[in-house]
Amino acid sequence: ADQLGLLDRLVGAQPSLVRLDAGATEALLPALRPGYAAGGAVEGGAADIDVAGLHQHHLRRLRAAGAEVRTAAPVLGGERVAGRWRVSLSGGAVEADVVVDAAGAWADVVATRFGARPVGLVPKRRTAAIARSDVPVGAGWPLACDVEDRFYFKPEGPHVLVSPADETPVEPSDARAEEADVAVALERVREATTLGVRSVVRAWAGLRTFAVDGLPVVGADPAVAGFWWLAGQGGYGIQMAPALADLVASLVLGRDAPASLAGLDVGALGPGRPRGAPPPV
Repeated sequence: ADQLGLLDRLVGAQPSLVRLDAGATEALLPALRPGYAAGGAVEGGAADIDVAGLHQHHLRRLRAAGAEVRTAAPVLGGERVAGRWRVSLSGGAVEADVVVDAAGAWADVVATRFGARPVGLVPKRRTAAIARSDVPVGAGWPLACDVEDRFYFKPEGPHVLVSPADETPVEPSDARAEEADVAVALERVREATTLGVRSVVRAWAGLRTFAVDGLPVVGADPAVAGFWWLAGQGGYGIQMAPALADLVASLVLGRDAPASLAGLDVGALGPGRPRGAPPPV
């Protein structure tokens, strides 16, 4: 009953979701164990993103616009010299009028190297694995997520991608999957389905970085001139990136926000905003 109430609240808050009864839920995803689902919801307009392909597309556009991309060049620090930034890197230095801190899980760390105050970002580990299935996997099956966000799974070729939907606070690092988290994902998907997922083809983990209120941190630092934030995108970084990049570019250049973001309360995302309570579960 509690989960059905949560489902109804979710559907009420998201107009794109369509409520399903138990039979329709099982028909949409035949891999569900009979009797497991009391109901569900579907977002018909959802689609999968080729994240690696989209990332490479953005990099190509960046380079085509004249940008230089440096890798393996950690930021050691920055100082203001005659109204400009001199940024020390492991392989030299660069100068710029403004700096945008888009360092993901390391954004707070980088900020301190420019004299800015950390905003309290917390990197959280998310685990995923590709598992073999005991039964044929339907290519047209949707991604399925537990309404309490305890796990999710989706087709991945002949196999199944599984995740325990973990959010383990960690220090900024090169995240790696923990065996215990992979085991939890497999157990929960086995409980919910007839897929019989047991053996793992490969597993990995990534970091999803959050402010305490769950909102991105976007805008000019309130105390350090020429220092801008673009961080805290949680689990939706690749989806938010184009819009937030347009927004930050407009702010830095002193232009109006893009028309597509009209009505957005930019101040609610700023690094100087009051720190609210964590988002509701």
